[in-house]
Amino acid sequence: GSLDVTLECSDAAGLATAQAQIPTASDLCDSDVSNITKISGQFVASEGCGNAGTYTNTWTVKDDCGNTSDTFTQVITIQDTTAPTWTTAPTA
Repeated sequence: GSLDVTLECSDAAGLATAQAQIPTASDLCDSDVSNITKISGQFVASEGCGNAGTYTNTWTVKDDCGNTSDTFTQVITIQDTTAPTWTTAPTA
């Protein structure tokens, strides 16, 4: 979906922003399609790297007459591409 995003595992603010996004919908007859249902996906860790993985969120929306949209899917990909650094000061 157009809300898909890839983030570094340390980007908590980016993740919060991505999780807060909501797709918009329109309908030929119902001018205000706001009956949106979100199913928040659980974090699914990548094999061999628990800090990386994906969240898959899905939405559907119904119009006034009970017609349900196709499912809108958002995939938030979390990656860890940053190498560790030493916090112990090297001895001279």
